[in-house]
Amino acid sequence: MAYIGTWPSTIGFRTVNFRAVSSTKQTTTQSGRRVRVSTAGTRFSSTIQYPQMALSSFKPIQAVATQLQGPLNSFDIVLPSISENQSGVTGTTALVNGTNNAGSSTVNLTTNKNSTTIAKAGDVIRFPSHNKVYMLTADATTDGSGAVSVAITPNLIEAEVGDGSTAVTLDDVPFRMTLSRDIQEYKYATDGTVSYEIDIIEEV
Repeated sequence: MAYIGTWPSTIGFRTVNFRAVSSTKQTTTQSGRRVRVSTAGTRFSSTIQYPQMALSSFKPIQAVATQLQGPLNSFDIVLPSISENQSGVTGTTALVNGTNNAGSSTVNLTTNKNSTTIAKAGDVIRFPSHNKVYMLTADATTDGSGAVSVAITPNLIEAEVGDGSTAVTLDDVPFRMTLSRDIQEYKYATDGTVSYEIDIIEEV
């Protein structure tokens, strides 16, 4: 499998259905008590529908979809509203501070913004050393020196170590995705327009 680049953004989406996929095994004891165990961390998925578009606009999208070979290869995609930072703060540079172990529900950052809410609960974030996207579970407000401990879900899937130079992505956060299905269907209308939607899921 290979990473092929960024999904085309020349045509905007009409709708984006966003999902958090969490695998939980549930069993019920003889007394009726339910036992629940997480079997895998949360992944994000989406169904994206395009507006009816001209054939000339659609062909480059079709080329990328075909190059992906179903779920084989991956790509980055910025999802409207979901990838956007709610804080309204511009020019934030955030770096991972120290070593943050796999399994941790918080990540320590140092930023260039003092006593500022740089991201809010429900915003997403992507760290430099791996491609998983995480969601904030609380507002991230820096202290007087620009430091902040960011609360995330799911927990870190691998250790995150700051290198002092590579910034965390806090806005227009790209999701590393694959197509969910082997078959892609394109609806060509007789008026020369095309309808298309994609089902995608995060690559972890």
